[in-house]
Amino acid sequence: MKIFIFNPLYTTPLDSRYEKYFIRAGSRWPHSGIKRKGTLPHYLPFPFFLAYAAAWLKKEGFETATCDCVAMNLPLEQLLARIEEEKPDLLFFETATPTINQDLDFVRRLKQRLSGARIILGGPHSSVYPVEILKENPEIDFIVIGEYEESLVELAKALRDKLPVEGVKGIVYREAGGSVKFSGPGGLIDPLDRLPAPAYDMFPSSWRPEPAVYWDGFCQHRPALQMHASRGCPYKCDFCLWNQVMYANGRYRTFPASRVVDGMVELKSRYKAREIYFDDDDFTINPAQVEAIAGEIIRRGLDIKWSCMGDAINLNRELVKKMAASGCVGIKFGVESGSRRMLEHVGKPLDLDRIRETVRWCGESGIKTHATFSLGLPEDDIESLRETLKFLESFNADSIQVSICTPFPGTRFFKKAEAEKLLKTMDWEKYDGKASDVVKHPRIDLETVETLRAGAIKRWLFNRLVSPAWLFRQSRYFFRILRGLGPKFIFGQLRSLVEEEFLLSKK
Repeated sequence: MKIFIFNPLYTTPLDSRYEKYFIRAGSRWPHSGIKRKGTLPHYLPFPFFLAYAAAWLKKEGFETATCDCVAMNLPLEQLLARIEEEKPDLLFFETATPTINQDLDFVRRLKQRLSGARIILGGPHSSVYPVEILKENPEIDFIVIGEYEESLVELAKALRDKLPVEGVKGIVYREAGGSVKFSGPGGLIDPLDRLPAPAYDMFPSSWRPEPAVYWDGFCQHRPALQMHASRGCPYKCDFCLWNQVMYANGRYRTFPASRVVDGMVELKSRYKAREIYFDDDDFTINPAQVEAIAGEIIRRGLDIKWSCMGDAINLNRELVKKMAASGCVGIKFGVESGSRRMLEHVGKPLDLDRIRETVRWCGESGIKTHATFSLGLPEDDIESLRETLKFLESFNADSIQVSICTPFPGTRFFKKAEAEKLLKTMDWEKYDGKASDVVKHPRIDLETVETLRAGAIKRWLFNRLVSPAWLFRQSRYFFRILRGLGPKFIFGQLRSLVEEEFLLSKK
């Protein structure tokens, strides 16, 4: 039995040179972007769920083909032609809220071209509305819920071995009479070490493996490959799509430190990686795990830079120093709000004084910092916004990102907005992670929030530009990035970012 796993690319022409596209599989934040036609996006997350599933299926003896069309810039017609050439028995891809209508349209095209193949969907949107999607779309055969790798493998085995599918947990399926049934929760993969290593050698496609094509703009060296050291998060932020939908608010799990460092060694040896970016939900949750990974890197004498997505809740000065000594050059921090009251509301026990201290420790150790903030949180009001913007303007991180929160289906934010009749539309295409015109906020006007956001970013930058210590630190990072990336690549990334921001400002 053969299975084809893919990530479709949906584009909309804007003019003769530019097009809109969507980042989906691999991203906890489904969103659109704008790029030049014929080029790759400036941000390309590695599709970990697809890669773990592909590796597990191969381990179980399935002939497996893969294609991440976003990372290959492969149009739908060429994808269809490739699928016809591969002649798979099973087809699988992830859905996302802003592209669900395009996903379902593509399913119909697939069924017309490959009537004998069975189609399986996964991902956040179909995990929230599996019964409705299956009832309304007879072309779809199965939906796997949440953290789907094991359920997908067990479903494929049942179909191959002609066993009853109702024994496979974590799926929605049709009975012989046509009624739609849920087999029951599949549970999380625990211990996490049961997962095989992700199939880096099958992405962006099984016929053209080149994992170094994936890129996070926070990285400071190339090639920079992406890894996971953990899954999940113990905190309960109302707006967090991944923790609530893909992990069902399950417990935080980690890979053994020795396996993590084995993976780093493999990526350096096989793909010449010069930096590893740990794109975890939160890499720094467990300080013992972080210390074990840093210690194992030092013990082995592994010479490679690394960076991560984390937070400041559990870091201390000595651990930051040890991370730096093991090669850490960057940490992204999810701050979300500068209001203590708001942090309590969203379920994030972050001490704002501690995040300031942590950023200072990182600066002392040569670790570049990036902080993300979310405005328009469910309980935000003018007072909390002012507190956040005041905090942001004096915050000494090396870079910041300020977004307006989107209520994705399946989150408590969405459920609350729906119950209070605050949703302005159920047009899923508008639930783009970069959009804000989908919900009425009970206490603030989101147009005002956008104006305040733009002004705060400008004031943050002005305050940093008049800080000699901050400028000196950036000069050090600039030369490190210049050596690590090269001027040609840096120029290309900057041009892409500037073009996108210019085009977005005209919309």
